[in-house]
Amino acid sequence: MNLEIRTELFHTSNLKLATALVTLGFELHEAPVTRQVRGDGNETTVFWFQGTHPQSGESAFDVFQNFTKRSEFFAESDPEHPLNYLRAFADNRDELIDLIRNTPRDVVIERNGRRIAIRETASDETKKKFAALL
Repeated sequence: MNLEIRTELFHTSNLKLATALVTLGFELHEAPVTRQVRGDGNETTVFWFQGTHPQSGESAFDVFQNFTKRSEFFAESDPEHPLNYLRAFADNRDELIDLIRNTPRDVVIERNGRRIAIRETASDETKKKFAALL
């Protein structure tokens, strides 16, 4: 008797999706990550998972579809599914990171026990004017 054992794997380079799969309890494959350097010098990281959830039997591919391609339909059809909250979390995190990256920094100047914060993007003239107030 010849028994063939097949293992269904799922892979993704989408970090948000990989994070959602881990959070939902999908098991990582024994070699969970591969990193590939392409001819152009750029790198791709791929996460490898067991193809089905160990308890529920849910398909990682279905999670992928509902997280990406069918996300709007899925959100309407099953609004309380944890996957919708995970997607919202990931999207909101990206928006907050964009806010951080696009907000000019303030430079804090301290002199004689007094402190003032001036936008890093302020002109040299403005920086000098405010520094003189100290």
